[in-house]
Parts: sequence; C-alpha cells; structure tokens
Amino acid sequence: MKNRSSILVAAVGIFAAASLWLRPMPPSTTVAQAQATSPRTMHTTGTAVIRVQPDKVTVRLGVQTFGPTPRDSRAKNAQVIEQVLQAIKSEGVPAPDIATDHLSILPENDYKQFGESKIIGYWTDNAVVVTLRDVDKLSDVLTAALEAGATTVDDLTFTTTRLRELRDEARAMAVQAALEKAQALAGAVNLTAGEVQTINENSWSYYYGMWNSRGQGAANMQQNVMQVAPSTGAPQLDDGEFSLGQMVVQAQVDLTVAIR
Repeated sequence: MKNRSSILVAAVGIFAAASLWLRPMPPSTTVAQAQATSPRTMHTTGTAVIRVQPDKVTVRLGVQTFGPTPRDSRAKNAQVIEQVLQAIKSEGVPAPDIATDHLSILPENDYKQFGESKIIGYWTDNAVVVTLRDVDKLSDVLTAALEAGATTVDDLTFTTTRLRELRDEARAMAVQAALEKAQALAGAVNLTAGEVQTINENSWSYYYGMWNSRGQGAANMQQNVMQVAPSTGAPQLDDGEFSLGQMVVQAQVDLTVAIR
C-alpha cells in the first residue's frame, strides 16, 4: 500500500511539472513594448514621365573601300574619309564635334572547289562620328556626307542636354504622386497617412521615335504623372524628312508611410 501511494504521488508530480512546462509564457516586456510602439505602415509607388524633344544627336557614318592590297585599300579609304570630313565641316559642324572611329582591314577570299581559297583583295572599314548640337542640321549633314563618299549610316542617337534637370523634376513629381496616393488610400479606410519611413528611387531615360523601336513597348508603361516639357531651343522640322520623336525621362519612387 505504501509503494502504491508513493507511485501515485510521483505521477501527480510529473503531471504538474509537465503542465507548467507546456503552459504558454506571457510575452516579455520588451516584445510587448515593441509591438505597442511599432507604427502600422503602408507601401505606395509613384511614377512620373516627362517627354521632351531631343536637342542633340550623334551620327555614326561608315566608309568602306576595296583594293587589291591592304595599302591600296587603306589609301582609298583615307581619301574618302578626308572628303567626308570636309563635307561635314562645310555644313558648319565644329571640328571638335567630328571624330573617326573603328578602323579595320579584312581580306576578301575567292573560294574554289575542295576548300581552296585565294585572297583577291582587301576591305577597309572606317567610321566618322558626328555630334550635332543643332538638330535641324541633321538632314543636310547626312546628305553631304553620303554625297562625299560615306557608304552607310550606322547609328543615330538622340539625347537631350537637359537630362539632369528633367530627372530631378521627374523624381519630385514621382514623390508627390506616391504621397498623394498614400493619403487617398488611408482616407478611404478612415485612416491618416503619417511620416515617410523609407524611400527608394529608380530613374531612367530613353528615346522614343522612328529611330528606336524600343520606344513602342515603353510607351505603354503605366504612370501616375505625365508631363510634356517645353522644347527650349529645340528645332521644328517641317519638311517631313525626319521625325525627331521624343526623349522620355521616367522616375519611380517607392515609399513606406506610417498610418494611424
């Protein structure tokens, strides 16, 4: 009987200890205080787009010549390059805005049967890069260069000299759009938007026009704010030969805002 009583007492003791161990502990004072003081937040995004006509263009013109020897091919190319440079300068383009680029000399092979080949001459490829700060000269410069012997127009890059200014303006507009969205969302559920807790920003620019097909897809991007900036000093081409298109400067801002 005594042994049974001892076993029963021991079992009750073990059950009581297990109950205490399994009982959930109340949160510590530090955790409770952190939960009470941590503000509720919401996340909003604001995007701004500014469109402006480009006022600067970089043109890359190719010059290709052929000769029986590398020396002959290179001499012909140098002669044509000089003619092209003079033609571009005659259109009022300053010398510092004209440069040669990418010289290569490659053999032309005449392949016979059974894998045999014979070099029959050499191609020399050179390029002239022109920066036009007066975009309405584009048509005349291209015409003069091609008439002087340039064989290809390899690239046209349109930009704006106001890029820094427009990026700053787009950022400010994006921040304002994100804040207004936060206030509207908070008000819709009877809350108030408070201080900004975090902010992240991303901005970029691209050309949208006939010379860049990337703009077709980019133009469909959603935004909160869009502005067409005045084309200060930018030319208007009325002859229909070239459509300058637009430079698109875009900024996106992500905000974390406290709500109460």
